[in-house]
Amino acid sequence: MMNPDEESYSFPFEERCARTLGEIRHSSGLIVSEALFGAIHGPIDDFEFVFKSLAEDDGLPFSPAVQRYFFRCGEIAAQWQSPDPDFELAGEFHLTHLYITSLMSHTWEGSDNWERDLYRELRVFDDTPRTGTGYLAALRAAHGTTDPEIWFFDMHRGVMEMDLDYGTYLDTLLVTKGTIGWQYLFCDTGMPDPGFAPVAKGLKEMLEVFPQLFPDHDYADLRARLRERT
Repeated sequence: MMNPDEESYSFPFEERCARTLGEIRHSSGLIVSEALFGAIHGPIDDFEFVFKSLAEDDGLPFSPAVQRYFFRCGEIAAQWQSPDPDFELAGEFHLTHLYITSLMSHTWEGSDNWERDLYRELRVFDDTPRTGTGYLAALRAAHGTTDPEIWFFDMHRGVMEMDLDYGTYLDTLLVTKGTIGWQYLFCDTGMPDPGFAPVAKGLKEMLEVFPQLFPDHDYADLRARLRERT
């Protein structure tokens, strides 16, 4: 495994991930179960090979806006929770290298023809295997895609398109540290439903606590989005 505190990287997004994992690991306000880079192994560490292969073999000529978020390891993962037993605040992310993402159809069949067709185009790049929330994010990568749509899946509520692109997803993931349910801030689905209460509570706690724990990050947009949805 790579050292998440390592500071010298050739790839900017990888360096940002290292800082985020360091913030998580060193925070006195979180109980951390995991914060790590997975192994680097060929050929996924080769930028040119990865994007040439995705374009030529999979028909996915991803744009520079996607390519700039390249990282070399197979996975980047973290899991943590608040030390306060009365808080819902907890988080997990598990980013998968674009070259080894799997189609959502390999895991979820879909309940109708529309879902089945969609799932065959969705490549899962972020999920929650340790907490088991049933949340995952996927890029919609039909043949010829340069800038994929981003879709969020909640096993209890189904799949929904997110109001952001791949880069903004990853940017926001680093700011939220993968707080459970942060993706709902970028979905049309509202949160008044009683079933959203724990998610909404955790997000409110994040926006109360994180500005003190991580003062270098801006949470204004996330606060506005939460107000719109509660």
